[in-house]
Amino acid sequence: MANDVRPRGRPRKEETPATEDEVLQAALRAFATHGFNGVSIRTLNRELGVSHNLLHQRFGSKEAVWRAAVDWGFGHLVAELLNTDDESTVPLARLHSFVRTFVGFSSRHPDLQRLMNIEGTTSSDRLEYITDTYVEPIISRFLPLRDELVERGEIRPVPPEVIFHLITSGGGAMFASRGMTERLFTDAPLAPEHIEEYADTFADLIMNALLLPGAVES
Repeated sequence: MANDVRPRGRPRKEETPATEDEVLQAALRAFATHGFNGVSIRTLNRELGVSHNLLHQRFGSKEAVWRAAVDWGFGHLVAELLNTDDESTVPLARLHSFVRTFVGFSSRHPDLQRLMNIEGTTSSDRLEYITDTYVEPIISRFLPLRDELVERGEIRPVPPEVIFHLITSGGGAMFASRGMTERLFTDAPLAPEHIEEYADTFADLIMNALLLPGAVES
């Protein structure tokens, strides 16, 4: 009977395996903080409090862990962008909704922008995977919307690459660069309950900058 009684204290690693979400979230954060070359699978296993070979058993290599983490993070982003995109709405409102959704998601998940700040600096197979799998399909969906609005004389003919970087680099920067925001200002704007207000403010700012005189967003 005594053999059936569990000892007190922290359970053994094998008794508390990390969930898939926990693993991928931790991996994404590690790659976004230290870069691909700065991440050790052994260290990641230790931070998760799991068996030293769990990640190799599940994924097979560090490259596979990176890809799974990217799929997990960017997959959720793309799903939210697509789920909130109502093609039946007027173009201006649809563009506003896209910007707002992206900024809100990026603010709640700043590791995505941190990762892109690292991977986006130089060409690599990893950057190619992110852009081909997730970024370009979204651009292909919304670039025609920008072109339509320009042709209709509703927004300024700002180059798409400028709009892209304004939204993607600026939208979640306050949260991705949390240390700087807290150092220069306060941590009050970073509170989770302020994210939706921030997303509204940023989307309004972008749309007001793009709108031509006389165009009204309904």
